Amino acid sequence: MPPILTNLFGLLLFALFAVLPAWYTNRYLLKVVRPKESLWRFVAYLIILAAVAVVYTTVVVWLLLRTIFAE
Repeated sequence: MPPILTNLFGLLLFALFAVLPAWYTNRYLLKVVRPKESLWRFVAYLIILAAVAVVYTTVVVWLLLRTIFAE
């Protein structure tokens, strides 16, 4: 197992760096799309959020495989 995953501080640091961009992206989307204004904006927000989640998860997993699990 990679040393960053056995170290609690390293694991928490990685989780923090993985969550922060997603949080800021969500705040930006809420400001731009404004889903509370209408049903169509809410549906657009959900579609955009699903696409961002797929892309972001793919990037994080790719980075994990490329950096931490590289051997």
